[in-house]
Amino acid sequence: MSDDRWNLYLFERHDRQQIAQWARRLRYFRFCRAVGGHANDGDELLVAIALQAEAGLVDACATLGIVLDAVAPGSPQPVAGVAYTAEEFGKFASLVPGSLGIRQPGFVELAGQAVYVHAQANRLEISLSDTDSPYEVSEAAVRSAERVEALLAPLAGRLIDPPRASRHCVCPAYYPDMWN
Repeated sequence: MSDDRWNLYLFERHDRQQIAQWARRLRYFRFCRAVGGHANDGDELLVAIALQAEAGLVDACATLGIVLDAVAPGSPQPVAGVAYTAEEFGKFASLVPGSLGIRQPGFVELAGQAVYVHAQANRLEISLSDTDSPYEVSEAAVRSAERVEALLAPLAGRLIDPPRASRHCVCPAYYPDMWN
């Protein structure tokens, strides 16, 4: 995609000035533009925390006040290649990869703000968007991110920037001019 077409897409909902202002206000969260198309994703504010094995996950979540749930050993899990109805699939616990039975945190509240938390083997991602329009980022979402950032300060040395290595992520690595 040409730079002109890309800029039309990136700044389709919010102009460059608005996104730059958000970028300078937020210390840790980054505005990430949706991939779009059939990806069924939305714009989001995203932060990623590096983890060192399961102990790192437990430590990071404890720092943030996220209560992790254990899944009983031997709980049923989906089998690759087997078709399930939506109802059947919904009964499986979503586990953190590489953990010994820790359920994905999913939707939780941090600093009184609704966020989505997803753990991978080596990183913990926290994302948020507008509560009324979950595929959009709004001024209200930026204010929510500012409140959550206060909890992230003790983990600042473990933050991954950019949280998504792509030009979809407005960060100093891809858009250094926005921090001037």
